[in-house]
Amino acid sequence: MHVRTARLRDADALADLNVRAWQRAYRGLMPDAYLDGLSATDRIGLWHEVLDDPPRRSGQLVVEEAGRVAGFVLVGGEGLEADATRGEVYALYVDPECWRRGVGRTLLVAACDRLRSAGFDDAVLWVHEGNERARSFYDATGWRTDGTRRTEEVWGIDAPEVRYHRTLPPPAA
Repeated sequence: MHVRTARLRDADALADLNVRAWQRAYRGLMPDAYLDGLSATDRIGLWHEVLDDPPRRSGQLVVEEAGRVAGFVLVGGEGLEADATRGEVYALYVDPECWRRGVGRTLLVAACDRLRSAGFDDAVLWVHEGNERARSFYDATGWRTDGTRRTEEVWGIDAPEVRYHRTLPPPAA
């Protein structure tokens, strides 16, 4: 496994991985017709924007395994604010074929390191309230829910979310 900064040429792979991960992770939490209708082609433009003009104090990281993108994480200032006082993990997705192989943990360590190096001491992330797999993962990696909830429009559908928080660990050796 190799962590690196995402590149513009990764846009197609990231769009495809993002859609497949959503279709698998949110099955039963979101309408099947909605998930079945997601298209990587519809997401490529968004990925070009994210990778072409990233916000200040942000990071777009991927894990490569055997020459292909196995997962990604996007981080930066809370709420995409340039002057944020704490960091945020905006998104972390792993190719469903790579689940339970350490890709998510590797990405989360890299995300925390990137946020710490950007000057943040603590960070938040939001998780779909019913996504028990993700919630267990974050619980096991030192994140704790702080009781804050919201409903966020994500890719055209309302999703109930719960916020997690943690003090960032020192950078990994």
